[in-house]
Amino acid sequence: MNILNVVLGLLCILIAFIIAARSSGLRDRFLWGAVVITGVGGVVLPRLLPGDGARLVLIVISLAVLLLLLRRQRKQQ
Repeated sequence: MNILNVVLGLLCILIAFIIAARSSGLRDRFLWGAVVITGVGGVVLPRLLPGDGARLVLIVISLAVLLLLLRRQRKQQ
């Protein structure tokens, strides 16, 4: 795994923590959305795919969705 994948993966986890910190509890849909996106798109699927390029694409998609989720959470509050 190259360093860019690691850095972007850590950024996904950081944004998920920010969403979790702003959530109103375990019933918050933003919290569960961030957990699912980070778990599936940022951790599970990239490990199953053979190339670094495919992993990078999945991590970037996960990062974009997390940023969209963070933006919607900010608008709702």
